[in-house]
Amino acid sequence: MKTQHKRFTMLLMAAFFITHLSFAQRDRDSGDEFHLDEVYEMNATGTLNLNTEDADVRIIGSNRSDVHVKIDRVVTSRGVSSRSRDFDVDVENRNGDLFIRENKGRSRGFIGVGYFRTDYDILIELPEGASLKVRGEDDDYYVKNVNGAIEMETEDGDIELVDCDGDDFEFILEDGDLKLDGGKGKFYARLDDGDIDMINGNFDNIEIQVEDGNVSMETGIADNGTYDIRADDARIDFVVLSGGGDFRVTKDDGRVRATSDFETIRESDYRSELKLAGGKADVQIRTNDGSVRLSKR
Repeated sequence: MKTQHKRFTMLLMAAFFITHLSFAQRDRDSGDEFHLDEVYEMNATGTLNLNTEDADVRIIGSNRSDVHVKIDRVVTSRGVSSRSRDFDVDVENRNGDLFIRENKGRSRGFIGVGYFRTDYDILIELPEGASLKVRGEDDDYYVKNVNGAIEMETEDGDIELVDCDGDDFEFILEDGDLKLDGGKGKFYARLDDGDIDMINGNFDNIEIQVEDGNVSMETGIADNGTYDIRADDARIDFVVLSGGGDFRVTKDDGRVRATSDFETIRESDYRSELKLAGGKADVQIRTNDGSVRLSKR
């Protein structure tokens, strides 16, 4: 009886293996593709709401009056088996704003040993006066000539902005890096391990929170403007392009260096107070083990 049971079990295992092998061979070189190339209506000063995952995204502003959306997503798998999910994108115009959101169905296919790759590119061309509200997960973004308010949140992706002349910027990242060329008005950023690289700025309100990343910023500072930078182990390089004011640096084991443009008012182990002639801005920098360098161009 035990011999018959053992033989039956072996037959079941052999049948499962043959079925599995047959399925794997059918799925040895498979792929899924999604392509979208359409034009949509949106107000010239409307907001683009974008929600994606793992995409390379380019958003370009121009003098056009509508929005061109081009999405190409190709999933390639080779090997014993593949995995994929039904994928679609919902695009909707609501009250002059445009909403673009991924719509993923349930996972399908057999998960096993093999090769799995996704190439996912998004190009959006929209009116230059539009605003952005972006939520992503591991996406990388390149944004150029978008002059409305910009609000972006992602996890490990990088963000680069060029020639965006709006006056309201907000960024939340985990391990990604942020690059900004230009901008004015209000700037807020919160990062974990990412770096901030800002050039050609002209902001009158800046609030930055960074843990282990580095901050390199070049900006004009305004009379009665407020600038608050908080970092843990970060290196902070603050270059003043125009204006002046009072600089207060609070530190634990950190180090502060300043060019001869800055007058040292007070200095202690835990606090440095400096003054830059030419304005009345209020600049506060807090760091634990990081270093701070102040200069004027």
